[in-house]
Amino acid sequence: MGVVVLDLVELDRRACELNFALIEGVSAAEWSAATPCVEWTVRDLVQHQVDSTAAFTAGARGESVDVVGEPLGADPLGVYQAAVADAWAAFDTAGMLDAEREFPGFGRRSGRTLVAAHFVDNLVHAWDLARALGREYEFEDDLASAALRITARYPAGIASFAPPVPVPGSASATDRLVGRLGRSPRWPA
Repeated sequence: MGVVVLDLVELDRRACELNFALIEGVSAAEWSAATPCVEWTVRDLVQHQVDSTAAFTAGARGESVDVVGEPLGADPLGVYQAAVADAWAAFDTAGMLDAEREFPGFGRRSGRTLVAAHFVDNLVHAWDLARALGREYEFEDDLASAALRITARYPAGIASFAPPVPVPGSASATDRLVGRLGRSPRWPA
């Protein structure tokens, strides 16, 4: 059996595009809705995505990752899209995937690891956002499967996520992924 090589930049693009579509549909009243991320509203969640994307971008460029993204202001979608476009430009830099870069909160890692983490973070937050907006949400199988393979290497109880939530092995790849990253697939129940 050969090694499956993931196009991490393309997976990241697809995960972020899921968020673009979801954010575009957020109504004025929904910005204050609760999310599966304890203590975060929809607005807080999107601001987190902007802030973490700014940190990943800085890391990809070899700069200090102790940065905060632009405030969402009156155009949350535009602010998030601009942060992501900046990240994609950094991720597309020749040699970035193979070079050592600063991984926000985890020290020096390969650029490939940095992009993989950005992908997983944005993918699971798309699920968080969809659920906060009252939508059932299943990822395309290749997205969920790639994220499961990546997160299988995460240390148990990684501080960036809540403790894992048990889900049956027969559950969908999406449910297994969100459970692994500390979310109840039946949230808010």
